[in-house]
Amino acid sequence: MSGATQLIGEILIELGALSGGQLQVALGEQRRMGGRLCEILLAKEIISHEQLSQALARQQQLEWIPSTELNPSDEALEMLDASSARAFCALPLSVIQGQLRIAIGNPENIPLLGDVEQMSGCSVLPVLASETAIAEAVDKHYQQQVKAKRKAEEEVSSSAPIVRLLEGILSRAVSDKAADIHFEPYQGQFRIRMRSDGVLYEIDPPPAHLATALVSRIKVLADLDISETRMPQDGRIDLVIDGHRIDFRVSTVPTQGGESVVLRLLDQRNLQTDLTELGLDKSEEQQLTEFARRPHGIVLVTGPTGSGKTTTLYSLLHQVNDPDTKIITVEDPVEYDLDGIVQVPINEEINVTYQSVLRTMLRQDPDIILVGEIRDPETAQIAVEAALTGHLVLSTLHTNDAPSTVTRMIDLGVEPFLLAATIEGIVAQRLVRCVCPECSQEVKPTAQQCDDLGISADETFFKGQGCANCHFTGYTGRTAIYEILELDSALKEQFLGNPSTILLREQARKRNMRTLRERAIELARAGRTTLEEVIKGTQAQDS
Repeated sequence: MSGATQLIGEILIELGALSGGQLQVALGEQRRMGGRLCEILLAKEIISHEQLSQALARQQQLEWIPSTELNPSDEALEMLDASSARAFCALPLSVIQGQLRIAIGNPENIPLLGDVEQMSGCSVLPVLASETAIAEAVDKHYQQQVKAKRKAEEEVSSSAPIVRLLEGILSRAVSDKAADIHFEPYQGQFRIRMRSDGVLYEIDPPPAHLATALVSRIKVLADLDISETRMPQDGRIDLVIDGHRIDFRVSTVPTQGGESVVLRLLDQRNLQTDLTELGLDKSEEQQLTEFARRPHGIVLVTGPTGSGKTTTLYSLLHQVNDPDTKIITVEDPVEYDLDGIVQVPINEEINVTYQSVLRTMLRQDPDIILVGEIRDPETAQIAVEAALTGHLVLSTLHTNDAPSTVTRMIDLGVEPFLLAATIEGIVAQRLVRCVCPECSQEVKPTAQQCDDLGISADETFFKGQGCANCHFTGYTGRTAIYEILELDSALKEQFLGNPSTILLREQARKRNMRTLRERAIELARAGRTTLEEVIKGTQAQDS
C-alpha cells in the first residue's frame, strides 16, 4: 500500500463486511458519543471479530490467520508461558529456523513482542488473528499442554522404582524420628538430608537423574501442580508408614538446580502431652500446672523456632482439657489433632488471619484460647482484650529469655498497665540433646568450659562416645530446659516504669528464677546432656 494508511471503514467495505450506509450510521454515533469506530461496529454486531482482524491485518500490512488455522505446535507453546500469552493476547504458532511465528490480536501490541523475543530467545514474526479466537485458543491449547505434561510426569513418578524409593526414604525418616527431610537438587547431583534431634545429616542419595521423578512423586501425593516448577507451592500428605499414620507438610521452592522440597514430619506418636515427660522437675511441673489453671490472664511460652514451644502449649492444654472447659486454638498451621479441642488453621489467602479469627473466637464462648504466635501489635492487643474479659490466653513469642518477653510485649504496643493486669507467667525454653545411654562416659570439663560456665574442674560430667545406637553421634533424643518467671504484684509494678530487660532479670533472679543456663548445667551434672549442648543452647547472660 502506498500513501496514507487506508481507513478501517473503507477496508471493511472492500471486504464486504460493511455497507456504506452502515458505516455512515456508525460514524454518526461516533461523533455523538465518542469512542472508537471498531468498538461501535462490534457492539452493534454489524461486523464480527474475525472480520475486524482481517481488516486490521490489511491496514497494517500483516499476514492474517483465520481462527480455524490457530493450531500451534508443541515446540512453539514451550516458547511462551500461558500467563504471558494471555497478557499479550498472543499465541505462538510455529518455530522455523529460529523464528517464532506468533499470532496477536491487536497490532498495538507489536512493540511488546520484544519481551517475547527475550523470553523465547527467538526472533518474532507477528501475524494477526481475532482477539477472541486467540483467547479461546490460548485457553484450549495451553490446557492441553499442561494436561499432557502432567500425565507424562505422573506416569514417571508413579513407576514402581520411584514409588519404592520414596517409600524407603520416608520409612527411614520415621524410624530415625526425623523432623524434616530435605530433597536438594544441584547441578549434576542430588542430595537428601534429614534433621533429627535438631541436627541435619546426609543419607545415600539416589542417582541425580531420578531427582525430577522423585520430586514429581512427592507433588502428586501432595496434590500439587507438577507442571508448575517456577513458583513455590505448599501441600500436605497423609500416609500410613509401618502401620502408623504420618502427616507430612510439603514445601517446594524453585532453585538454580531444580525444585527443592522439604517435608516436615508430624507423627502423632511423638507428641508429648504429659508434663511429666517434658523434662520438668517437680517444682517446674507444679508452676506450669498452676499457670494452666488460672481463670484468666496471659501465659507466654518463648524461644526460637524449633524449641518445642508448641509441645509445651499442647501439654498445658492437656492439663485442663475437661468436659466443662471450652478450648479453642488458632494455629499456623495446626500441627497435631487434639481430641476435645476446637482447632482453627490460619489461611491468609482468604483473610483467615490471627486477628480475624481471634475477634470471632471471642464470640464462641471459650474458656481458654491458644494463639499460635503473637507476631504483631494487633494480635497482642486482642490477646490482652481477651484476658481482660475473663479468658485464659496461651501463646508464644520469639524472645531470648523470660524477662525480655515483657519488654517485647511493650514494644508491640501493649500498655504497661494492661500488661501488668493480664500477664500471669512466662516460660522460656530450649531443647538440648540427650547423652546416649549406651556409650555415655565420664569426662572432666576443659578449662574453657569452666570459665564459660562457672563450674569446677573437679566436677564430673558425661559425654557419648558414639555407637550404633546413636548413629555414632553420642546423642539420642532431646529434652527441654525451662526458665519460668511467675509474676507477683511487686514485680508487675516494675512494668509501670517501662523497665529494661536487665532490671527485670535482676528482679526475677531475686525471686529465685532459675535461668536457662543454670537448668542446663543441672541436666549436665545429672548426666542427661553435655557441656557442649549447654554452651550451644544457652547464652552467657542467662546465668
